[in-house]
Amino acid sequence: MKTPSAGAALSWPAAGVHLSTPYFDTVRKVLAGLDPAIWPTHAQLNELARQRGICNARGEPIRFVAADAGSVHYEMRIATHGEIATRDNWHDLFNAVQWLAFPRSKAVISELHAQSLATGGDAEARDRSVQRDVLTLFDENGLVVFSTRPELLELVRGFRWRELFVDHREAVKRCMRWFLAGHGVLEKTLYPYVGLTAKALLFEVDDDYLLAEGAAQVARADALAADWIMRPEHLSSPRNLHPLPLLGIPGWDERNESPSFYDDVHYFRPGYSRDLRGAA
Repeated sequence: MKTPSAGAALSWPAAGVHLSTPYFDTVRKVLAGLDPAIWPTHAQLNELARQRGICNARGEPIRFVAADAGSVHYEMRIATHGEIATRDNWHDLFNAVQWLAFPRSKAVISELHAQSLATGGDAEARDRSVQRDVLTLFDENGLVVFSTRPELLELVRGFRWRELFVDHREAVKRCMRWFLAGHGVLEKTLYPYVGLTAKALLFEVDDDYLLAEGAAQVARADALAADWIMRPEHLSSPRNLHPLPLLGIPGWDERNESPSFYDDVHYFRPGYSRDLRGAA
């Protein structure tokens, strides 16, 4: 795995300032295990996976391998051999990082993709099932949101962004936690832009959760997300994932210190509301 070419957004050492932002809090411990001076190699990633005992849903140890033109479908290769084809670019690196941070969720997503493909009724080049669409949306753009106050989650469900992020700003800081689980959205945060939105799962937690150390909070986010994904009714519509404008989260973008930032209705827009509550 070599340092990406000039076409990549940033080289690994130059990204240090970006990787220190709150967007990367979820994967901070994983990033700390990588050499900041060189682009991460397959061997380095595989050693972290070995240390953590990362496996696919069938118990096969996960290994990050070079991408090739082989005939085995990407998801089937993960499900049957535990091999994740990983190119030398940001997108695939962040996919690997999320496997290390969210192993249960990633394993469930991969297995459900593979099961769908194995039926023969969901060919990649033809009709793609709604279930696989939802799996892909979360895999690429997922966010896990915890709150000790259910009324704050209701504001997310109701797209009441100004009420949430301005009127209840201090409560949001105290009572809510945010964990980026998608590798695609993680790549986008290297250059945050107005319009950057994640697809969220919402869970109510008790006060003790906020006292847990960071790794335990991430592990619980992973476990609850995996449990949510395994329920077929949750995969019946993309609308079961709640859009959330990431730049509105306090501390995630300096522009949101001004209440007028939330006046942009093209970004902080109203929308539909679904009621599939998560229980922690």
